[in-house]
Amino acid sequence: MSAPAVVVNGVSHRNGRWHDLVDLTERGLADLADLAALSRGGLSRYSVFDRPVREYFADCASDSLHTAGVEPSTVDAALFFSSTFSSYDDHGDLTALCRELGMQKALPVGLFQAQCSNFSYALMIAASLIRTQGMRTVLLLGADALDESRAGRLLPAAASVFSDTVLSCVVSTDATDGYAVEHIGHQVEHELSALDPVQHTLRFMDLFAARLERLCADTYARTGAGPQDFSHLVLANLALPVLRNYAGVADIPFARVPTGNIAAFGHCFAYDQLITLATLAEAEEISAGQLALVLGIGANHLFSSTVLRKL
Repeated sequence: MSAPAVVVNGVSHRNGRWHDLVDLTERGLADLADLAALSRGGLSRYSVFDRPVREYFADCASDSLHTAGVEPSTVDAALFFSSTFSSYDDHGDLTALCRELGMQKALPVGLFQAQCSNFSYALMIAASLIRTQGMRTVLLLGADALDESRAGRLLPAAASVFSDTVLSCVVSTDATDGYAVEHIGHQVEHELSALDPVQHTLRFMDLFAARLERLCADTYARTGAGPQDFSHLVLANLALPVLRNYAGVADIPFARVPTGNIAAFGHCFAYDQLITLATLAEAEEISAGQLALVLGIGANHLFSSTVLRKL
């Protein structure tokens, strides 16, 4: 008897106040050349929270549970993931959320290491909890709000601009709609973490492309699905030239890369791919049975590949 499918659904997200890109130059966070590069890349705005990020948690998580048809009391674990809250300022927030929403038995779990690939690490851990620990339902909650006094809102080489975001979704074995998890794989290229992309450009590009190519090849070998079998290649909201390069390495036509959310959202840290998957489903741009290849790259050296089948 085969194990029940692990399914992702109930994606909900919250953003802050939207700012036009020109605001970056007015605040001295980018110059005109950066602004032009962002615009050419398809970017148009970014989000900044104007109230404490934790104030978005309950509303977002409640929406996910309601959409997924999940009773809070049945949630087995609540998994928090973030890049900007790497030390998680208040360790009581997640427990307080569980108490507030009635998730009495939910085990609180935290994940911080993988930066913009945190979403796939969270999916991996949630799937593992379900498949090996007897759990049935895991709530994922991600939150990132940039502290501009500590980090730049503009990505290097004007590849994108960070947008403050809170996202939640449900991973369970009971759902009949959403995306079934067919495969999750991760690889790391440690040397990339020690290279400066500007000072060691050629070495950096060679290692980066080679690792991404190996990740895709491994995914195709393990799943038996080739580039031709994926209806969509889901990537982060980065500038269009960057995404074209990724699609080329994956050997998937760029026409299969959804790009509509780039202008709408900017780069929502680790949440771009999940938001795009929800957008595709809501717009009925992906059909039951179709496969999506979801690639994530965190901190330029943590690579992830997730294969999802639309239910």
